[in-house]
Amino acid sequence: MALSSTGVASPALASGRTAPACRATTVDVPLGSGTGQMWGELCRPAGASPSTVVTLVHGATYNHNYWDFPYRPGTYSFSRMLNRAGYATFVVDRLGTGHSTIPPSSELTLTSEAAQLHTVVQALRAGRVGRHAYASVVLGGYSLGSAVSEIEASTFHDVDAVLITALGHYNNPAGTAAIIANGQDPNTDPVLGGRHRYDDGYATTKPGSRETVFYADRPMEPGVLVADELTKDVDAFLEAGDPLVIDPSVSRAIDVPVMFALGDHDPLMCGDGYEDCTSTAALRAQEAPFWTSAPSFDVLLLPNAGHGLNLVPNTRVYQAAARCWLDRMVGHG
Repeated sequence: MALSSTGVASPALASGRTAPACRATTVDVPLGSGTGQMWGELCRPAGASPSTVVTLVHGATYNHNYWDFPYRPGTYSFSRMLNRAGYATFVVDRLGTGHSTIPPSSELTLTSEAAQLHTVVQALRAGRVGRHAYASVVLGGYSLGSAVSEIEASTFHDVDAVLITALGHYNNPAGTAAIIANGQDPNTDPVLGGRHRYDDGYATTKPGSRETVFYADRPMEPGVLVADELTKDVDAFLEAGDPLVIDPSVSRAIDVPVMFALGDHDPLMCGDGYEDCTSTAALRAQEAPFWTSAPSFDVLLLPNAGHGLNLVPNTRVYQAAARCWLDRMVGHG
């Protein structure tokens, strides 16, 4: 069943406007022959103990701030929206970014990151995060974080549903070329320089380039663009070049409900001969053959949106669709 961009019912907010109860923590995860630490923040509705947690995984050159955006969080924080709707959230920094371990870039691959995410899922189920065992765990991915989420779900089969955003099977090479052309050494970047000594396998984006590279120069709040630049992060070349990013065998092995969301102006995905972003029906027809084991496959094509669905002016349409999908598939308990 495809989700249209209009007429989506908004469920009652379980906890009104009360701030969620949040706690930052780290999880020991496998890294090479040893362990690393994945940082995350667990948030739940104040005074509630939901049975479902949504683990949110960011993309390349982002960190946890993408899902819990610091500018106007009442509008742009996907995590806080889910907390208001009754769900617990665990927003993580993938290794190499944010507050997590920053290893040599050669140690970061999509397969290794999926194994790290699997460790997090198991910790959430066992009550080793926040002293509460979650009966249902959902993965929410953005861009390269969607690829990590897909590999985790298809390999370990230990999650209850998967939200895939800003990643399809027909990536537009012009978008990849734009990212490469606008690459920046993080050690010399005004935001990231001095934070860590990154090796040559890490990169970020040139100052001021993200509006075009990721958001296709679509109308966006100036404050969003400023905050996005100030909270940007790095990516490891090995991750972005991994063929598993669009390997059909990965998505076809996912056997839980899937919601798939793209912006109709996504410069990394949309284009003639690539992702068909002309309509929700066309996009669903193109992508559905890659998700044949999923018991349900819901699609949202968000109008007038680029790559970052969380940060566009009409993000609440996408938020409402994702919330309703979660309510139908798993519920918050």
